[in-house]
Amino acid sequence: MRHAVRLETTPRQLLKSVGKQISQAEAEFLLTALLRLPRHELYLTERPVPTRILRRFQQLVARARKGEPVQFLVHSAPFLDLDLYVDRRCLIPRPETEELVLRAADRLKNPSLIIDYGTGSGCIAIALARIFPQTRLFAVDASRPALAVCRRNVRRYRLSSRIRLLHSQDLSHPALCRLKGRVDLIISNPPYIPSKRIGRLEPGVRKHEPRLALDGGPKGARIVKMLLEQAPLFLRPGGLLALEIDHTQGRLVRALVPDVVIERDLAGRIRYAFLKRGAQR
Repeated sequence: MRHAVRLETTPRQLLKSVGKQISQAEAEFLLTALLRLPRHELYLTERPVPTRILRRFQQLVARARKGEPVQFLVHSAPFLDLDLYVDRRCLIPRPETEELVLRAADRLKNPSLIIDYGTGSGCIAIALARIFPQTRLFAVDASRPALAVCRRNVRRYRLSSRIRLLHSQDLSHPALCRLKGRVDLIISNPPYIPSKRIGRLEPGVRKHEPRLALDGGPKGARIVKMLLEQAPLFLRPGGLLALEIDHTQGRLVRALVPDVVIERDLAGRIRYAFLKRGAQR
C-alpha cells in the first residue's frame, strides 16, 4: 500500500487509508468479508482491526489494484439473500441475473420442475429452490470445474436432495430427455458476449472470469439459439423459457421466435427474453 497504516486503527481509518488505490465499494467489500461485519458497522465500531486482518487486507488491496475481482479474492459473492462461494472457475453473479430470477419467479405458480442451464456458481438454481421450496431443479453446465463450485454452494444451503447437477453441452443429457413436456421453467444466463467483444471487456472480467461462460460465438447467440430451439420440447403447456441476453440480440431473438417477450433491465438496456410454450408461432 502507498502509506503505512498504524497497527491500532479502526475499520473506518483503515478504509480511509486506502485512498484511491481501489474504489471505496471494493475496500468495504473486502473488509466486511475479513471482519465478518455488516457494512454500516465498519463506520461505527471503534475496535481496532486485528494485525492479522490488517495485513491480509493490505495484501488483498494490492491484488485488487492489479485487477483481480474482489469477489474472487475473498471467495464470496452476494446474490439476492445468498452468500455464495466463487472462484475463477465460474462467473461472478451480477444484479442483472438477480432481476432475471425475480422476473421469472413472478411468472410462475407452484412449479414442479426447473432446469437452470449454464448454472455456474449455482446462484439461479439455489435462489429458485429457496423461493419455491417444493420444486425439484436440475443445474446444468458444460464446465465440470464450474459444477464443482455449484456443488459446494448447493451443499452450503443443504439443497443436494432437490438440486441435481448435470454436465452437458446442451439439453441432450439422458436425465433431461426424460423430462420432455414436463418442465415448468428453463432459465439461463448463458454465454452471450460476441467473440469479437471479449477482448474489449474490462480486464477484471477478461482476465479472471472463465471465457467459456462469456463467449457466445460470433454473434454471441450460439447458446441462446440452442435454448430457443430445444426448450419448447421440454416445457409443459404454459411452461416458460427465461433468458438473459446481450443488448444487441433483441432483433435476432425476435426473428427466431416472433412471440418472444423482450424486456429491458433497470438501466434501460435490452437484457431479458421470455417465451411461454403454447403461444402461436
